[in-house]
Formats: sequence, structure tokens, C-alpha cells
Amino acid sequence: MYVYYVIRGARAGEPVEHDGEIDEASFPGVDLRDGPMVLDYLSRKIDQEVGTTCAWESSELTDSFFEIEDSYVYYDNRWMRRSDMPLKR
Repeated sequence: MYVYYVIRGARAGEPVEHDGEIDEASFPGVDLRDGPMVLDYLSRKIDQEVGTTCAWESSELTDSFFEIEDSYVYYDNRWMRRSDMPLKR
């Protein structure tokens, strides 16, 4: 289960970064073990709160034991683990 996030992107050409805790109350109906699901919900929530859409680029999610930090990138209109990103030719 993920408990902490850092998400980065750009809004109106300026870099933005958000971080915070992940809990069931703040992420209703979201499987907190599913990184892409957490990031989809989080990115929509932040965009809605701010009132503009951000060009999200990358994120790190930390698990409940603070042992694993998973890196994700927004690629081809979806979140994927950085290690799963296809190689460019």
C-alpha cells in the first residue's frame, strides 16, 4: 500500500511539484496498491482543486514500510513505471 507521493509537472510553462500523504479517507474507492490508479485520481484531484490542467510528467510513490519507492512517468496518456517505459529507437 502506498502512503506518500511526490508528483511533478508543468503548469503554464512553470514547473510544479506536489507531495503529501496517501490515505483511504483522501482517496475514496482507490486501490492504494495500484500506482497508476492512485496517480490518475491524484492528478485529476489536483487539477480540479487548482482549476487548470497540468502537464504531469513524473511521480514517486512510497510504500507503507518506506522500503520501496516506485518511480512512474506519464507516457502515451497513461501512468507507467519508469522501468516499464518502452525504449526509444
